[in-house]
Amino acid sequence: MTTPRSLFVDVASRPWQERRPGIHWKVLWEEGDRRAVLMRYAPGASIPRHRHLGDEQIFVLEGSVTDDTGTCTRGNYARRPPGCVHSVVSHDGALVLALMTGGTEPVETVAHGARDG
Repeated sequence: MTTPRSLFVDVASRPWQERRPGIHWKVLWEEGDRRAVLMRYAPGASIPRHRHLGDEQIFVLEGSVTDDTGTCTRGNYARRPPGCVHSVVSHDGALVLALMTGGTEPVETVAHGARDG
């Protein structure tokens, strides 16, 4: 029987990939729909409203990120459970470690004053 081994990642050798304007990802580990990612937000960068299909946990290493619930600052943790709907902005920039399962899907926003039908 083979015993699993530790995985050490040379983070500096991993490339930053722009995922949206002002938001870059560095994938540290990925297996199926699970991944660990460093996310760097430029000041003012945002992620539009979306729904989590899986779980997302973040730990803010630098700066802060704000969503519909509040602001997560350096040294703090937040969890977005499956089904969580929110948008994200980093007013002053941030570096975040994110542990994710599953993906996300966009959620349309309804303009204030709009009515059904």
